[in-house]
Amino acid sequence: MYLVKRHQTYWALHDVPRRLHDKLGRRLSKSLGTSNKSQAERLANILWLHDWKRQIDGEAAAVADDKEALFFRALIRNANTDEERESLKDHVGDLARDRAERALTRGDEAAADEAIRFAHLATGRIIPLTEHLDEWLAAIDDTDKTKAMKRAEVLKLGKQFAHVQDVGGPAAAKWLSGLAKGGASAKTIGRILSFLRGYWKYLREQGITAADPFAGLSPPSTARKGKSWVPFSPTQVVTLKKLAAKEGDKELADLIDLGMWSGARIEELCALKVAEVGLKGKAFSVSDAKTEAGIREVPIHESLLPTMRRLIGDRRDGYVLADLKPNKFGDRSNAIGKRFGRLKKAAGFGKSHVFHSIRKTVVTLLENAGVSENLAADIVGHEKPRITYGLYSGGATLAVKRAALAKLRYPM
Repeated sequence: MYLVKRHQTYWALHDVPRRLHDKLGRRLSKSLGTSNKSQAERLANILWLHDWKRQIDGEAAAVADDKEALFFRALIRNANTDEERESLKDHVGDLARDRAERALTRGDEAAADEAIRFAHLATGRIIPLTEHLDEWLAAIDDTDKTKAMKRAEVLKLGKQFAHVQDVGGPAAAKWLSGLAKGGASAKTIGRILSFLRGYWKYLREQGITAADPFAGLSPPSTARKGKSWVPFSPTQVVTLKKLAAKEGDKELADLIDLGMWSGARIEELCALKVAEVGLKGKAFSVSDAKTEAGIREVPIHESLLPTMRRLIGDRRDGYVLADLKPNKFGDRSNAIGKRFGRLKKAAGFGKSHVFHSIRKTVVTLLENAGVSENLAADIVGHEKPRITYGLYSGGATLAVKRAALAKLRYPM
C-alpha cells in the first residue's frame, strides 16, 4: 500500500494481486480526506488492517462485530483533529455501505442491517451502555465502597442491554419485574433504581441521551418485602459470646461484649479509637456513624468496663479492636462480621439473625425496662421518632443515658 497526494488530499492505493482482478479490480483506492501526511499514514494503516487486507486475504465479511465497531469508536473519539475525525467517520460509512451492498447481493437482509448497525455504533449514534461509566464514577462524590456498588449494578444492566438506546421505558419496567421474580427485595430494587437514575442523569447532562427510562418507575408490587432483622434473646447473646470464646476467637467475643452493653452498630465498634474512649468518665464517643443521629456519646456499662480496660491497656492511640484488618474500602468490620455470620450459623441461627440483631436486643431490653423511645434513640443513635424532640432537643445527658443503660440485664 502507498500514498499519493491529489489536489492537497492524500489517497491510499494498493495494487491487487492478478488472481483477484476479476473480483476486486486492478487497484484499491480511497481518499483519506486529509492533507496531513502523518494523519494520512495512520488512516491508511487502519484502512489496511480493517478492510483491504481482509478482502485480499479472502476474509472480508459482510458484517463487522462489535469489537471492530468499538475499535473505530475509540479512534473517532480520540481523533487529534476534526479533519481526522470526519475522515474516520467517512471511512466507517464507506465500509458499512460496502458490506451492506455485498450482503444484499447475497440476499442477506439481516447482515445488511447489521452493517448499518456497525456504522451507528462506530460513529456514536448508538452508545455502549457502560462507555461513560468510569467518567460518571469519577465525577460523583461517594465512598469507594458506594462507587463499587454503583459500578456493579450498571455492569449488570449492561449485560442485559448492550447500548443506552436499548433501554426504553417498557424494557426497563420488564427488567425490574425480572429482578422481583428473581427474589430481589423492594428495598434492593429501590437502591438499584437510585443508582441507575444517577447514571442516566449524568448521561443526560452530557447530551448523550434525552430520556431517563427509569423515571417514574418503582419496585414492582410483586417484589419481596424486606424482612426486619430479628433480635436475639438475652440468653442467646450470652451463648454466642461464650461460643466465640470457646472457639478461640477472643476478638469476636470482645466485639459481642461491646455490642450487647451499648447497642452500637458493628461498623461503629470496629472504627472506635482509643482516643474516643474516656475510661475515667466511663463513656466513649461515636464519631464515625452512618447518620447524623449516630454521632453521640455512649456511657460504658459497668459490666463492659473490664473488657474496655483490657482492650485499651496503656495505649493512647489506635483502635480499640486493634487487630482488625480493613478491606479494600477501609471497612474494618467486614472480616469479623463474616466470622460472626459463621458463628451464628453454627449455633443454628438463620438469615434473619445478624450482628445487628444484638442492637435490636439492646433496644428491646431498654423498652421492657421502661426506657422511653426517645432516650433509647439517643443511646443507640437512631433518629428521634417524635418530631418535637427530633427537631429541637439537644439529646439526653450522659447521666440520663447511663441510668437507662444500667437497666440492661443478661443471664450471666
